[in-house]
Amino acid sequence: MLADMLILAALLSRPMHGYEIKKTYDQTLGGLVTLHHNQLYPALRRFEEMGVVRREAIEQQGKPDRHIYHLTDHGLSELREMLRDFPHAIARNDMDFYVRFALFGFLEPEDRVKILQTRIQALQSLVLEKGRYQKYLDSPIVGKIQPYVEKLNAFNDQRIRAELEWLARMIEQVQFP
Repeated sequence: MLADMLILAALLSRPMHGYEIKKTYDQTLGGLVTLHHNQLYPALRRFEEMGVVRREAIEQQGKPDRHIYHLTDHGLSELREMLRDFPHAIARNDMDFYVRFALFGFLEPEDRVKILQTRIQALQSLVLEKGRYQKYLDSPIVGKIQPYVEKLNAFNDQRIRAELEWLARMIEQVQFP
Protein backbone atom coordinates (compact mmCIF):
# COMPACT_ATOMS: atom_id res chain seq x y z
CA MET A 1 0.00 0.00 0.00
CA LEU A 2 2.84 2.43 0.81
CA ALA A 3 4.44 1.77 -2.55
CA ASP A 4 1.14 2.34 -4.32
CA MET A 5 0.59 5.67 -2.57
CA LEU A 6 4.09 6.93 -3.31
CA ILE A 7 4.00 5.82 -6.95
CA LEU A 8 0.73 7.66 -7.52
CA ALA A 9 1.95 10.68 -5.57
CA ALA A 10 5.02 10.89 -7.81
CA LEU A 11 2.69 11.31 -10.78
CA LEU A 12 0.82 14.21 -9.19
CA SER A 13 3.37 16.76 -10.38
CA ARG A 14 3.58 15.59 -13.99
CA PRO A 15 3.58 12.51 -16.22
CA MET A 16 6.77 10.46 -15.84
CA HIS A 17 8.50 7.37 -17.12
CA GLY A 18 9.41 4.52 -14.77
CA TYR A 19 12.90 5.67 -13.81
CA GLU A 20 11.63 9.17 -12.96
CA ILE A 21 8.88 7.66 -10.81
CA LYS A 22 11.44 5.52 -8.97
CA LYS A 23 13.77 8.48 -8.43
CA THR A 24 10.93 10.70 -7.15
CA TYR A 25 9.64 7.90 -4.93
CA ASP A 26 13.09 7.27 -3.43
CA GLN A 27 13.49 10.99 -2.64
CA THR A 28 9.99 11.63 -1.26
CA LEU A 29 10.84 10.73 2.32
CA GLY A 30 14.50 11.63 2.22
CA GLY A 31 15.62 8.14 1.30
CA LEU A 32 13.77 6.37 4.12
CA VAL A 33 12.10 4.13 1.56
CA THR A 34 13.23 2.81 -1.80
CA LEU A 35 11.34 1.29 -4.69
CA HIS A 36 12.52 -1.73 -6.62
CA HIS A 37 11.71 -2.44 -10.26
CA ASN A 38 9.90 -5.62 -9.26
CA GLN A 39 7.49 -3.40 -7.26
CA LEU A 40 7.18 -0.50 -9.69
CA TYR A 41 6.33 -2.10 -13.01
CA PRO A 42 3.77 -4.63 -11.74
CA ALA A 43 2.08 -1.77 -9.85
CA LEU A 44 2.02 0.41 -12.97
CA ARG A 45 0.48 -2.45 -15.01
CA ARG A 46 -2.14 -2.98 -12.28
CA PHE A 47 -2.85 0.77 -12.15
CA GLU A 48 -3.25 0.88 -15.92
CA GLU A 49 -5.74 -2.01 -15.82
CA MET A 50 -7.68 -0.20 -13.09
CA GLY A 51 -7.73 3.07 -15.04
CA VAL A 52 -5.70 4.80 -12.34
CA VAL A 53 -2.89 5.67 -14.75
CA ARG A 54 -2.75 6.00 -18.51
CA ARG A 55 0.35 4.84 -20.36
CA GLU A 56 1.64 6.66 -23.41
CA ALA A 57 4.33 5.10 -25.63
CA ILE A 58 6.91 7.56 -27.00
CA GLU A 59 8.95 6.30 -29.94
CA GLN A 60 12.73 6.56 -29.63
CA GLN A 61 15.03 6.15 -32.56
CA GLY A 62 17.02 2.93 -32.26
CA LYS A 63 15.67 2.20 -28.79
CA PRO A 64 12.56 0.60 -27.34
CA ASP A 65 9.58 2.89 -26.82
CA ARG A 66 9.63 4.96 -23.64
CA HIS A 67 6.47 4.62 -21.59
CA ILE A 68 5.17 7.75 -19.92
CA TYR A 69 2.55 7.35 -17.19
CA HIS A 70 -0.19 9.90 -16.55
CA LEU A 71 -2.29 10.00 -13.39
CA THR A 72 -5.99 10.00 -14.24
CA ASP A 73 -8.77 11.71 -12.29
CA HIS A 74 -9.73 8.24 -11.09
CA GLY A 75 -6.12 7.82 -9.96
CA LEU A 76 -6.25 10.99 -7.89
CA SER A 77 -9.47 9.79 -6.25
CA GLU A 78 -7.88 6.41 -5.54
CA LEU A 79 -4.81 8.05 -4.02
CA ARG A 80 -6.95 10.18 -1.72
CA GLU A 81 -8.92 7.10 -0.67
CA MET A 82 -5.70 5.19 0.08
CA LEU A 83 -4.46 8.10 2.20
CA ARG A 84 -7.74 8.30 4.13
CA ASP A 85 -7.74 4.55 4.82
CA PHE A 86 -5.81 4.62 8.10
CA PRO A 87 -7.14 2.07 10.61
CA HIS A 88 -5.75 1.83 14.12
CA ALA A 89 -3.61 -1.24 13.32
CA ILE A 90 -1.82 0.60 10.50
CA ALA A 91 -1.55 3.81 12.53
CA ARG A 92 1.03 2.13 14.79
CA ASN A 93 3.42 1.83 11.85
CA ASP A 94 5.71 4.86 11.60
CA MET A 95 6.23 4.67 7.84
CA ASP A 96 2.51 4.38 7.11
CA PHE A 97 1.95 7.55 9.08
CA TYR A 98 4.94 9.39 7.60
CA VAL A 99 3.77 8.76 4.05
CA ARG A 100 0.29 10.02 4.79
CA PHE A 101 1.63 13.06 6.61
CA ALA A 102 3.99 13.88 3.74
CA LEU A 103 0.98 13.81 1.39
CA PHE A 104 -1.38 15.85 3.60
CA GLY A 105 -1.52 18.57 0.95
CA PHE A 106 -3.81 16.35 -1.12
CA LEU A 107 -6.34 15.85 1.67
CA GLU A 108 -9.01 18.04 3.17
CA PRO A 109 -8.36 19.44 6.67
CA GLU A 110 -10.95 17.14 8.27
CA ASP A 111 -9.21 14.09 6.75
CA ARG A 112 -5.87 15.33 8.07
CA VAL A 113 -7.30 15.72 11.58
CA LYS A 114 -8.78 12.19 11.48
CA ILE A 115 -5.39 10.75 10.51
CA LEU A 116 -3.63 12.70 13.25
CA GLN A 117 -6.21 11.62 15.84
CA THR A 118 -5.90 7.99 14.77
CA ARG A 119 -2.12 8.19 15.10
CA ILE A 120 -2.48 9.74 18.58
CA GLN A 121 -4.80 6.93 19.68
CA ALA A 122 -2.40 4.30 18.32
CA LEU A 123 0.59 5.82 20.13
CA GLN A 124 -1.37 6.26 23.34
CA SER A 125 -2.30 2.59 23.25
CA LEU A 126 1.41 1.76 23.03
CA VAL A 127 2.13 3.90 26.09
CA LEU A 128 -0.71 2.23 27.99
CA GLU A 129 0.59 -1.26 27.27
CA LYS A 130 2.48 -1.45 30.53
CA GLY A 131 5.05 -4.16 30.56
CA ARG A 132 5.06 -4.64 26.79
CA TYR A 133 8.81 -5.21 26.97
CA GLN A 134 8.89 -7.14 30.23
CA LYS A 135 8.06 -10.51 28.66
CA TYR A 136 11.16 -10.18 26.50
CA LEU A 137 13.34 -8.87 29.32
CA ASP A 138 12.35 -11.79 31.55
CA SER A 139 13.47 -14.28 28.91
CA PRO A 140 16.58 -16.32 29.85
CA ILE A 141 18.18 -15.63 26.44
CA VAL A 142 18.43 -11.88 27.01
CA GLY A 143 21.47 -12.05 29.29
CA LYS A 144 24.05 -9.34 28.58
CA ILE A 145 21.94 -7.38 26.12
CA GLN A 146 19.23 -6.53 28.64
CA PRO A 147 20.69 -3.11 29.60
CA TYR A 148 20.77 -2.11 25.94
CA VAL A 149 17.28 -3.35 25.26
CA GLU A 150 16.11 -1.33 28.26
CA LYS A 151 17.90 1.77 26.94
CA LEU A 152 16.36 1.31 23.51
CA ASN A 153 12.89 0.85 24.99
CA ALA A 154 13.32 3.97 27.15
CA PHE A 155 14.38 5.92 24.07
CA ASN A 156 11.36 4.64 22.15
CA ASP A 157 9.02 5.65 24.99
CA GLN A 158 10.59 9.12 24.98
CA ARG A 159 10.19 9.34 21.19
CA ILE A 160 6.51 8.39 21.46
CA ARG A 161 5.86 11.06 24.10
CA ALA A 162 7.62 13.69 21.95
CA GLU A 163 5.59 12.66 18.91
CA LEU A 164 2.35 12.88 20.90
CA GLU A 165 3.20 16.49 21.79
CA TRP A 166 4.05 17.25 18.17
CA LEU A 167 0.81 15.64 16.93
CA ALA A 168 -1.22 17.81 19.30
CA ARG A 169 0.43 20.90 17.78
CA MET A 170 -0.21 19.60 14.25
CA ILE A 171 -3.91 19.15 14.99
CA GLU A 172 -4.11 22.79 16.09
CA GLN A 173 -2.35 23.92 12.91
CA VAL A 174 -4.53 21.79 10.66
CA GLN A 175 -7.76 22.91 12.36
CA PHE A 176 -6.82 26.58 12.60
CA PRO A 177 -4.32 27.37 9.80
